[in-house]
Amino acid sequence: MMQEGKGPERVSVFFGGQTDEVWTNTGLAVTYKGRLEVSALRVGDTFRAEVRPSVRSGDVKADYNESARSAELAAKINSGNISQAAMAYFQAAARAAEAFYGLRDTRQLPGLLRMELHGGLDSLILPEVLRLLLDEHNASWDDAIQIMGSCFTLRPDEGGRDARVPVGAIAALQPRDAGLIRAVNEKLCGRLWDTWPGDWLRIGANAVIRDEEADLMTLSAALCGRIICTKERRAGSLRAMYILMPAKFADI
Repeated sequence: MMQEGKGPERVSVFFGGQTDEVWTNTGLAVTYKGRLEVSALRVGDTFRAEVRPSVRSGDVKADYNESARSAELAAKINSGNISQAAMAYFQAAARAAEAFYGLRDTRQLPGLLRMELHGGLDSLILPEVLRLLLDEHNASWDDAIQIMGSCFTLRPDEGGRDARVPVGAIAALQPRDAGLIRAVNEKLCGRLWDTWPGDWLRIGANAVIRDEEADLMTLSAALCGRIICTKERRAGSLRAMYILMPAKFADI
């Protein structure tokens, strides 16, 4: 169902499962297996979880079990009885799904999804949007990165701590997102190597993934099209990113 002028009333958010990635003549084909679906209903500025609609697959027992698992997860989300990362992923995935609903031309996405991130758990929307662009809308990597740059701005929360989340925890929520974070990390490390060849200490300190944890501030800096921060931040924790991508930066 649709609310006139407000996009879909409900969207689907998927948790867990496995992904199969196969390279074909037309590019990478990604298929998903074993995902658990919940519905997300917008309530003000956030989303509430609901049990997924019955798929009426003909297998009554399997459909009942799937619905029961969906209902259990929805109840945990609404009660806050899940991890902060899982809650942030649910909200991020719902907002991304809402923006992509009915989208025919990905170039229109910046007009539908424009966000200012702070480098915390809110940044979990980045790999999810990248996933939708690549897997659901067949965008090339370069086109997807350009579109995302038009959607997202990073304004670091100067009073908070930069968030780091185990990559394994992200994979448990959405395995494809974890794989895309690894891909972003690989490309960033390549640029760091080109700038500081052999300086493994500097490369490791500025990578997206360190000790199997994703640094969400660095992930945001790599994917956001604009970074608004203090000169102290630019000369400190984001110094390497400033050297690599000075055109992104603007002073507060």
